[in-house]
Amino acid sequence: MPSPIFSHLLGTLALIGMFFSIAIFMNFIGWISYLEAQKARLSEIAESVAREIVEIVSVHTLGEGGFTYMNLNIPQTIGSSGYTIQLEEGGENRIIVRVYLQTYDVIRVVVVPNFGEGNVRVIDGEYEERGLIYSYRLNVPCNNPVVIVKRAVVNNQVIYYIALGRRG
Repeated sequence: MPSPIFSHLLGTLALIGMFFSIAIFMNFIGWISYLEAQKARLSEIAESVAREIVEIVSVHTLGEGGFTYMNLNIPQTIGSSGYTIQLEEGGENRIIVRVYLQTYDVIRVVVVPNFGEGNVRVIDGEYEERGLIYSYRLNVPCNNPVVIVKRAVVNNQVIYYIALGRRG
């Protein structure tokens, strides 16, 4: 005949183990929900940056200016974490917008309307001009983020360079 002490002890240990299992499971579900929310926020930022690029390139190539910039209306943090926006070449007049945290990244391909005569490319390197520091990558949070289009003539060919920057 089993002793009531042992059955009480085993039942209590099983109950405590079940509580820990449920707590770990609920914590895991909460973490998955948090990551899904972060992914949605990153996606919204990527879409916003892509729209701003399309707008500024359209305006710049229609006006044939030399240097144009527009403020980016993006959040400074996502869930109290900074993030990075990066532009990459995607082919003929295509820009890849990549927004990422350490754990997640979201990619959007932008087909840039070009009303001018040259190609649209992503700038390489980091530059400082007119009080703006700009390159192909922007680390957020930062002061007054902007998207920039710069016109250049290389070998008698017009090239419109896209960059992300901030006020210096």
